[in-house]
Amino acid sequence: MKLTYFEIQKTAHLIEEFYHISYSNKTIPYNTTIIPYGVSSLTFVYCDGQRVSTENNETELKNLVLAGQFFKSYQFSANEVGFSCGISFKPTTLHKLTNLNISKFTNKHVLFEQVHKNISAKLEFIFKNNSNNLIQLFQNLENLLFELPLIENKNTIAVDTAIDFIHQKQGLLSVQELLQIMPFGQKTLETQFKKIVGLTPAKYIRIHRFINLMKQYENKKVNLKDLIYMYDYYDESHFTKDFKSFTSKAPKDFFEEDFSIIVAALKK
Repeated sequence: MKLTYFEIQKTAHLIEEFYHISYSNKTIPYNTTIIPYGVSSLTFVYCDGQRVSTENNETELKNLVLAGQFFKSYQFSANEVGFSCGISFKPTTLHKLTNLNISKFTNKHVLFEQVHKNISAKLEFIFKNNSNNLIQLFQNLENLLFELPLIENKNTIAVDTAIDFIHQKQGLLSVQELLQIMPFGQKTLETQFKKIVGLTPAKYIRIHRFINLMKQYENKKVNLKDLIYMYDYYDESHFTKDFKSFTSKAPKDFFEEDFSIIVAALKK
């Protein structure tokens, strides 16, 4: 498995990253756990043999697939040589592009043409016609996304402000602290945040805190025990509970396995 990121020129306000993932004869069959990152994404799958599975179902990945926000891990497998290209969005981007309630896609993979036929057709045209030139592919995608109209109003502005504050604090805050900078109360914050992002504020905070800890660990900046306390986990059992919630594994079991795609993403 090889994961490559591509430069973002003018859509940094919308896009977290552009990426290309390839699977060779040496790496298939490839099986891994995907943990939640606090983003939604679109992936165009150029080959057969890719699947995702959760506790409830299994989905074959074909063409342009939307991965909504996830609060738990899921399993991914690639059983044939090939590659995929995709876009990870900023937390509010998908709502701004579609004006849809993003919580409808939480913990789901769906064909994007079933979500927004018009935008899907434009994106698919670019994916299909630029597969031999990845730099051009992502430039064309960026040009399209830059030109598409966005839904921006007092609610999206407020949620963006909340997300910026969560990121500044590295997830080390409570919903009550978040409410101190919000122009509305807790019920409205919960409703709008879930609609625009796909997760409640509390879940997004937990994910962001956890991902920040994991990035620090994988980049070898601080040892795991020190990180547990730096990121406001009361003790190791509290951390282990969160860890199992997001990865479906205990820390010891997780770190003994080869999760190359997760490690590559965390080290970015």
